[in-house]
Amino acid sequence: MLEQIDHRGKRFTIEDDIDDKRRIERRRWAVALERQAQRELRELERAKAVAGPAGMNPDVEVLG
Repeated sequence: MLEQIDHRGKRFTIEDDIDDKRRIERRRWAVALERQAQRELRELERAKAVAGPAGMNPDVEVLG
C-alpha cells in the first residue's frame, strides 16, 4: 500500500494487489494439492480392494 498526495494536497493510498495475487495463487495450489491427495487416497483404496484382506497371503504386505 502506497500513500500519495494528489494535486489538491489530499492524501490517498494505492492498494497493492500483490498480496491478493499471492493469496489467489496459494489457494489454487492448495486446491490442486487437495485434489491430488484425494486421487491418491482413491488409488490406495482400489489397491487395497484388489489386494484383498490382510493375512490371506503372508508374502504380501498390505499398507494401511
